[in-house]
Amino acid sequence: MFKDASLQSLLQQERTADLQRTARERLAAQPDDTQAVLALAVASLNGNDASARQSAINQAEACTQKQPQAAACHYALGVVLGVQAMSEGMMKAARSAATVKAALVQAQSLEPSWYPARSALVEFYLLAPGLMGGSSTRAEELAKAAPNPAQARVLQALVALQAGQNESALQSFTALLESADSAVAEDAADWGFGATARLVNDGKAPLAQAFLERLMRERPGSAQGPYGMGRVRAAAGAHAEALKLYEQATSAKGAAMLPIDYRRGQSLQELGRKDEARAAYTRYLSAGKGNKASLEDARKRLQDLGG
Repeated sequence: MFKDASLQSLLQQERTADLQRTARERLAAQPDDTQAVLALAVASLNGNDASARQSAINQAEACTQKQPQAAACHYALGVVLGVQAMSEGMMKAARSAATVKAALVQAQSLEPSWYPARSALVEFYLLAPGLMGGSSTRAEELAKAAPNPAQARVLQALVALQAGQNESALQSFTALLESADSAVAEDAADWGFGATARLVNDGKAPLAQAFLERLMRERPGSAQGPYGMGRVRAAAGAHAEALKLYEQATSAKGAAMLPIDYRRGQSLQELGRKDEARAAYTRYLSAGKGNKASLEDARKRLQDLGG
């Protein structure tokens, strides 16, 4: 992500607060520090703080105006504005789409070998509706044109995943978990985890197991592996095993981003442990995070349990 080794180190250690503090200090001393602008943007994406994202957007906008050839600033503007707009609803996302696309296109054009810029633009083309600038054809072209085979393969797997080819995409992601390119390995882990969720939801949980086992070995400190394996075991009716895996996930990195209490509540309910299930659903709903369908299902289950 960063050309600056000290910032890259903070990112890899997941020291988000330190990354944000360092970025602010550097910008206070030198407002045209493009790596600090990028650091502020990256830090703002870890969490759900709209004001932090807006501050990052303001810095990135100023940077693109003063330094139009700085790919880092265009990338910072595109990725943070995209997340901020989506958090504010479809209308805001539609109004911001052209600006997001232009920023990401500029970042990728200025530094075509910089993987984060290419990856972000591929994601935009895949996720945005056609009327908002999305294009699966353009995404595939960008993926194939990546400067090294690992980058091309992981981006092509993402294109396949978005096209519904969950199993073939997951095979590619599994093979790339050990990539020497840390950015590729990270995307393979995140996108592969998304593919396993789709398989579990489609009633094909056993097909997700090999990837999740590899993920637990390669990233033992991540919550994704045990959480995903918990879902696989729950799908097989092994709810006691699932609960142990969910507990393991709770204390791992990234746990706050996963609906662990929702899944824990389901397994507890299946085991007849109603009081504990009520407590799990209550915690999940109190946090206020999760997709609409899961939140509604948790409310219904809680009502059925007398909560």
